[in-house]
Amino acid sequence: MKFFDFIKKFFWFTLKETYSFFLKLTLLIILIFIIGFSTVAILDSKLNGEKVKKNNDYVLFNVSDVVEDKVIGSDFLSDKKDISYMDILQSLDAIKNDNSIKGVILSLDNINLSSSKIEELTKKFLEIKQNNKKIYAFGAYITNANYKLASIADEIVAVPSASASVNLTGYNYSDIYMKGLLDKLGVDMEVVRIGNYKSYGENYVSNQMSPELKSELTRIFENRYQKFVTDISKNRNIDKNALNDDIVSGVDTNLSIFDARDKKLVDKLEHFSDFTKRLNIKEDNVSDIYDYYEKKVKDTKVGNGSNGTIAVIYAEGSILYDASGVTQGVITPDNITQKLEKAMKTKNLMGIVLRVNSGGGSALASEVIYQELSKINIPVYVSMSDMAASGGYYISMSGKKVFADNATITGSIGVVSMVPKLYNTQNKLGISSNSISKGKYSDIDNSFTPLSEESKQKLVQSMQQTYAEFKSRVTNNRKIDENVLENYAQGRIWLGDEAKNIHLVDGIASLDEVIKTMAKDLGIDKRDYAVENIYLEEDFMTKLQMLTSKVSEKFKLSTELKEKIPGAKTALEAYDVALANKNKPLYYLPYKLELY
Repeated sequence: MKFFDFIKKFFWFTLKETYSFFLKLTLLIILIFIIGFSTVAILDSKLNGEKVKKNNDYVLFNVSDVVEDKVIGSDFLSDKKDISYMDILQSLDAIKNDNSIKGVILSLDNINLSSSKIEELTKKFLEIKQNNKKIYAFGAYITNANYKLASIADEIVAVPSASASVNLTGYNYSDIYMKGLLDKLGVDMEVVRIGNYKSYGENYVSNQMSPELKSELTRIFENRYQKFVTDISKNRNIDKNALNDDIVSGVDTNLSIFDARDKKLVDKLEHFSDFTKRLNIKEDNVSDIYDYYEKKVKDTKVGNGSNGTIAVIYAEGSILYDASGVTQGVITPDNITQKLEKAMKTKNLMGIVLRVNSGGGSALASEVIYQELSKINIPVYVSMSDMAASGGYYISMSGKKVFADNATITGSIGVVSMVPKLYNTQNKLGISSNSISKGKYSDIDNSFTPLSEESKQKLVQSMQQTYAEFKSRVTNNRKIDENVLENYAQGRIWLGDEAKNIHLVDGIASLDEVIKTMAKDLGIDKRDYAVENIYLEEDFMTKLQMLTSKVSEKFKLSTELKEKIPGAKTALEAYDVALANKNKPLYYLPYKLELY
C-alpha cells in the first residue's frame, strides 16, 4: 500500500510541477512578446520621426485588403499596418492639397480592392489629377481587378517582358455545392427560406445552382460588366464595341504586353528602375501611402469641432447577437451601442454617418441594432460600402437618407434558417440516440430527430412573422407600398444603381460624398466642420485575451485550411455564422461578387 501511495504522490507531484512549468513558460512567452512589441514600437517611432524630415515628391499607392472598421489599440496583435479605409481617403485628400507632391504611382501588382472601393477611389484620384498632379500606373500583371483604376492614370506603364501580360476577361463565378458530401456523411441540412430568391443555404441541400440564383447573378454581373467596358473605353479613348468584342472573344485574355501597347491598353513599356529614373524618383523622395499616412495624416484633426462635428460609425462584418469576446470584423448590438455612446460624447455632434459593409447575419441582432440606431435624436445617414444586404440592409433602414455605390450589393430582403440533422450519421456509424420528451415540438432542435412537416411549418410560421417585420422596416423608411416592395423583396439582390431606380436607396455616393451631403443638409458645409471616426477601443485585458485566442487559433485545422485553400476562409466563416445561429432566423447573404 505504501508503494502505491508513493506512486500516487509522485504522479500528482509530477503533474503539478509539469503544470507549473508550462504555466510559467506561457507567462514568460507573453512577457517577452509584450516587451518585444514595445521595443519594436519605440524603434518604429524613432524611425518614423526620422522619416518625417524628408520630403516626398511621389506617393506609392499600394493598398491591399484594407478594412473599414478597426479596433484602437489592437495593432500590436497584428502584422498588418494599422490603417483603415477612411485613413486612406483622408491621406488622398492630404495628397491632393500637398504642394510638395508631384504625383501618385498606382502599384497595380499590389492593389487588391473591392469593386465598390475602386469606384470610390477613382473619384479621389480624379480630384488629385484636377489639382495638377500626375497619376501613373505601373504593373506587370494587369487584370480586371486593377485595370479599372489604372485606366484613369495619365500613363499606364508595364514591364517590357513576354512574361508580363494584360488579362481582361468577362465574368466568371462559381460556388461549391456540398449536398453529395453531406449525404456521404449522413448530414441532412434542413434549410427553411422565406422568399423565392433567398438562396443562402442552397449549396447544402442541392448539387446545382437554382434558376433563381443564376438569373440574379447573371443580371448583377452583366450590369457591372457593361459599366466596366463603358468606363474603360471612355478613360482610354477606345471604341467600346471593339473593346467588348475583344474581351468576349478572348483576344484580350492573357494578351502579350507588347500587343497591349499596340492596342493602346498600356502607354509605355519600362522596367521599374527606368520608370523611376525618368521621373527622377529616388529612395529619399518617395514613400508609400502607409508611410505618408503616418507622417502627414495620422495625428491631424479633420476640421474644427467647434463649428460642428459629423461622426462616422463603422458596421463591418457579420451581424451576430453574441460574438463571444470577438471585437473586430463583426457587428453586434453591444459594439454598436458602445460606438453610439462614444459618438454622442463628441463635441458639437450634429449628425452621424453609418458606414455599412455587411452581408447580414442574426435577425434578432439586426432588429436590436436597428432599434438602437433609431433612438438617436440627431440625423443618421447611411453610406453603403461593398455590401449592405439582408441584415446589412435591415440596419440601414435606421437612416434618414441612404446612399450606395454603383457596385454595392444590397437588398436581399428575406429570411432563412438552417437546421442540421444527424440522424443518418448515427446509422452510418452504427450508433443510436435515445431521448425522452414532452411537448409537441420539443424535439425540433434535436439533431438526431428528423424534422417533421408539422415542425417545419411551425418554423415557417415564425419566420413569416420575421419576414413581415423586415418588410415593415423597409416600407416605413423607404415609403414603398407593401405590394410593390414584395416585387423587390423575396431575397432578391440589387446593385446600387438598380436599388436607386427602385427607391431602395436615395442616391449613389461615396463615403466622403455622403459626409458632404449631410454637412450641406445640416447647413454647416460652408464652415470648417470636423469629421470624427468612431472606432472601438480595447483595454489591456481584452488585448491579452485576444492574444491567447490568436495563439490557439494558429493550431486549429480551420486556420490552416483558410490559409491554404482558396475560398475556404469565406466558406468556413459562413459556416461559423450558420452554426452560431442554428435554428434561428437569419438575414444573411454570404456571396462576394467581384468583377473588378
